[in-house]
Amino acid sequence: MRFLTHAALLALALVTGCASTPPQGAASATVQPAVAVPAVPTKKLVLNMTGPANVTQAKDWAAFKEEWRATFAEHAKDAGLAFDVQQGDARPTGETGTLLKVYVNDYRMVGIGARIFFGVMTGNAYIDSKVAFADLAAGQGFRDMDYNTSSSAWAGVFGKMTPQQVDGIATQVFAEIKGR
Repeated sequence: MRFLTHAALLALALVTGCASTPPQGAASATVQPAVAVPAVPTKKLVLNMTGPANVTQAKDWAAFKEEWRATFAEHAKDAGLAFDVQQGDARPTGETGTLLKVYVNDYRMVGIGARIFFGVMTGNAYIDSKVAFADLAAGQGFRDMDYNTSSSAWAGVFGKMTPQQVDGIATQVFAEIKGR
């Protein structure tokens, strides 16, 4: 009976995680010195994503980019901004707005469904990226930020997976844009 109780507690800990564990998966931006930001109002946001060949040729790269597109489109809508995705090399369009050049150094995509069904065995989700903010009209850059997230499989089904991590990055990016 005592063995059964210990086994049940261990199983519960693996599924739910430890209550005293700090939350994981929040995007963290590297602190950088203040940069003079142009006073041009942002009316449009254009997202351009790239990375090294091993990242852009990964089997789930299209799904990963779609997660970013959908999340950033929703944030842009909430902020009252027009939104578009740019393919190929990042380039200015002549429009008033912000061009986000996202360079994904590495990532591991883990969906919420996988975490629920497979728990700790799904492993950790993470994103290692650099976002360059540029003037959409002329292409001149005005700020670079590193956005890195990670989850812990040991947080159980409540660990921040890729969708929540992308949302955390988007929240920080839009805070930067509002500051313009």
